[in-house]
Amino acid sequence: MFIVTLAWAQRLLPALLFVVVAMPIRAAIDPDLTEPANAGRIHLTDGTVLIGVVTGIRDGKVKVETAFSDDALKIPAEMVANFEQIQETHLLLDDESVVTLPAVEVVEGALVLENETIALVDINVMNPEPWEEGQGFKWTGDTSAALAVARGNTDTNELDIAINTVLKSIKDRYTLNGSIDRDDTGSADSDARTDTADKWKLLGKYDYYLTNDRNYLGFNLAVESDALADIDIRTYAGPYFGRVLLDNDVISLDGELGLAYVSTEYTTPQVEDIECLDSAGASRGPKACAFDKKSYAALNWNLTGESKFLGGDSKLYLRHVGIVGTDGTEDILLKTTAGLAFPLVFGFQAAAEISVDYDGSLEEEVDQKYSFRVGYAW
Repeated sequence: MFIVTLAWAQRLLPALLFVVVAMPIRAAIDPDLTEPANAGRIHLTDGTVLIGVVTGIRDGKVKVETAFSDDALKIPAEMVANFEQIQETHLLLDDESVVTLPAVEVVEGALVLENETIALVDINVMNPEPWEEGQGFKWTGDTSAALAVARGNTDTNELDIAINTVLKSIKDRYTLNGSIDRDDTGSADSDARTDTADKWKLLGKYDYYLTNDRNYLGFNLAVESDALADIDIRTYAGPYFGRVLLDNDVISLDGELGLAYVSTEYTTPQVEDIECLDSAGASRGPKACAFDKKSYAALNWNLTGESKFLGGDSKLYLRHVGIVGTDGTEDILLKTTAGLAFPLVFGFQAAAEISVDYDGSLEEEVDQKYSFRVGYAW
């Protein structure tokens, strides 16, 4: 009896090994065994068949989640031929209307409805966010700080705080940028301190999108101060025309061109060779005149962009403001900030940043600053 049982065990052992080892391997490579309950077959125009779930449509790309890739696939809408998915879906069309369907059926690149078909390429967004349906705003932004304290033969304190936030709806957009920069240095043997930076700035913008939502009209208002440059208060305001120059999965870039009125009040009188007037209003001819306020009309342009070129959740960003006065070449203001931001944990992020400011009215025209920032993004 023992011999017979051993013989049968030897025969059954390969079958048992197949069940224990081969079946999990087959399940890993056979999508029919591993696909989730809501997965389906997506047929492409080149004959490829994918097993997965369509989770979104945006910017002409169909987003498909599969079992073989951690990152969702983004397939051009014109390459998707057929798929069927049984789950409630909201569709935002190009005409800004919203369609709610209990199930989605796409045949030959078109969405099948009761009385009509809609080309897949005409679907603007699948499962849009509430703000994209005209309900409220999308709120994004970040706040960060660069803090440095050095002690030794020379004591240095540096504090740089910044905030950037945007409220956006389908019709308009509000933008607010602000920063405070306070640095000082001194000797370890003395209580005397010397300011190396003492400035702040605040910029607010409002944009209204036109019928072609790549174009918009806007108005900006900026207020800033720089104690070391003898600028008590500088303001500029004016309208502009803006356009979305680039907007895709890799890069976004907005450009704006308009007019501005610039007014600067100084903490100490400034001297410049200009046309001076006496108390009666008569010209005294070109000579060195002292003044504590200066105003002029100017052209204003802005560039704002982000790029995910490096991949992951990191981003390159750019903010540039340019102002050129109509009176003279000294009335030129250029402010550029560029950096690389990357995520940490729980919404916190770090950024390596460079800021370059040019002011044609100052003796030291260029001000550069390099900083490493840590903050929170939402």
